[in-house]
Amino acid sequence: MKTLQEKIEWYTFWYWVYWLFSLVVLLGVLILGIFFYFTDFQEVVTVSQLFLLLLLMLLALYMRITALHYHSVLMKLKQVASRPPRRPRNRQPARPPQERRKPDEE
Repeated sequence: MKTLQEKIEWYTFWYWVYWLFSLVVLLGVLILGIFFYFTDFQEVVTVSQLFLLLLLMLLALYMRITALHYHSVLMKLKQVASRPPRRPRNRQPARPPQERRKPDEE
């Protein structure tokens, strides 16, 4: 099992990979959308090209949601790492039950 610090580094890495890649995909969707809308290319855009834009937007949404999931896991791990370590409880060995004396025995 990985140590807590290694897990934090791993989730931080994947959080930034997904977050930045989702921004790249969204930028591509924005550029293609502007190109399709404002040029003469608008007349020859097919339904399949619009479907591709929709799929790219869904891919970006998936990556953004995954990045936010990794971020929430990362925050929980950092919260666990910031807690002071628990001290083991000093349990005393169990004592055998004491016998009760009858009142007439003294």
